[in-house]
Amino acid sequence: MNFYIPGRESFVVSYHSSEDGGGTWFGQEYVRELQRYDRQFDRCLEWCSGPGFIGFALLAYEICNDLTLVDRHAPCAVSVADTIQRNQCADRVKFFNLDRIASLPASETFDLVIANPPHYLTCPGNHNYQRIAVDQHWQAHEEFYANIGAHLNTGAVILMQENQAGSLAGPAEFMPMIERNGLRLTGYWTSKDYFDRNGPTQIYYLEIRQK
Repeated sequence: MNFYIPGRESFVVSYHSSEDGGGTWFGQEYVRELQRYDRQFDRCLEWCSGPGFIGFALLAYEICNDLTLVDRHAPCAVSVADTIQRNQCADRVKFFNLDRIASLPASETFDLVIANPPHYLTCPGNHNYQRIAVDQHWQAHEEFYANIGAHLNTGAVILMQENQAGSLAGPAEFMPMIERNGLRLTGYWTSKDYFDRNGPTQIYYLEIRQK
């Protein structure tokens, strides 16, 4: 399948339907949210990237110059490789098939980190949906916050996209793991278009920086 991103530089993202965890939908709101910074970030990391719907959108709109994608689902590597070839952007994009930020090479440092990670501790659904949506005991989040600090350049911004239908306490759900790892919450807001307090889509953003 193909996902078309117009932007200032158009991109076509290759993907399988099983790899879309909202990146073609509410994930695209990231473009508007990051344009508010009025800043072009040099190096961007998309954690839990899937085939890179969000990251490639940031390249398309010139919000970042260089993109690194990290996802634990090995088939995404095939989709990303095809996207890189089709868009001739091998000099600006790389993919790591990893399930831990701790496994990233130490040389990989970033000015912007984004993620549409698993939003639920538990939820119904088939195996693929569980893979995309569930982070048991917030283990992946814990590992991310414990290790991402080593990969942040001075002045870096982390902007997380979460879903209050899964993290019922909102930002408070993640505050302990943020604060004990040398980070601080510097912003919180709900999505303009994808926050329905009575529905399953209650998207909000956490802006996080180094202490």
